[in-house]
Amino acid sequence: MIKHQSLTREAIIALSPVQSTVQITKELNMAGFNKIERVDYQEALIQHLNFNKPNIIVISSELPGERSTADLLNMVAMSSPNTRVIFVSRNIEEACMFDIYFAKNISAWLLSERAERTMSLAIEAAEACQLFMDFVLNQAIKTTLSTNRSMLTSNETNYANLELLTEREAEVLKYLCEGFNYKAVAKTLFISESTVKTHINNVFTKLQVNDRTQAVLYALKHDLEGLMKATISI
Repeated sequence: MIKHQSLTREAIIALSPVQSTVQITKELNMAGFNKIERVDYQEALIQHLNFNKPNIIVISSELPGERSTADLLNMVAMSSPNTRVIFVSRNIEEACMFDIYFAKNISAWLLSERAERTMSLAIEAAEACQLFMDFVLNQAIKTTLSTNRSMLTSNETNYANLELLTEREAEVLKYLCEGFNYKAVAKTLFISESTVKTHINNVFTKLQVNDRTQAVLYALKHDLEGLMKATISI
C-alpha cells in the first residue's frame, strides 16, 4: 500500500517577544496550517527565510529590528517571493503607507485592535493571493490618494494603454485601486469571481503588467479616474 504524505502548510508568526500568538495560531490551525513557527526579531525572520519558504508570514509592526517596514517587506519578497504577508500594525503608518500597500507580496494589512476579528479574512485573502484591508486603513488610503492625486499622476494627460481597456475592465481596475479584493469587486459589480479574474487577466495583458500592484501603480500614474470621467462625459 502506498502511503500518502500529508502536505505541509507552513506559517511564520513574527511578533515582538511580549506579543501573544494564541489567537493567530488558532486561526492558522483552523485554516489547515500544520507547521507554525514563531520568530521574535527581524533578523531571525530573514535567517529563517534563507532555509524555509513558508506559505504565509504574519508580521507585526512591533517586530524588533533596525530595518524599516519597507525594507523588511522587500527583504521578505526577495528571500521568499511566493510567501504571502499579513501585516499587523498598532496604528496607521502614514510615512510608509504606500510602501506597505504596494509591497509585492502583501495580502492583508490589519490594525492590532481588530486583528483578532479579521485574521481569518486576512488568511483567506493570503491563500487566494488577494488583498484584504482593515476598513479604517482602506479609508485612510483612499483619502490620501484623493488628496495627493496630483503627485501620483503625470503633468500632462497621458492615459497610455488604459485606453485599451473596456468599460468593465476599467471599473474592475478602479476597485483594485481602492483596495477591494476579488470577492468584494464581484459583489459590488454583481458578477462572479471568475468573471472578475478574467477581467483582471485582460487588464494585465493590455497594460503589460504582471500583478495587481503593478496594475494599480499604472492606473494611478496614468490617471484612470480622469480617463473614466472623460469617457463618461463624452
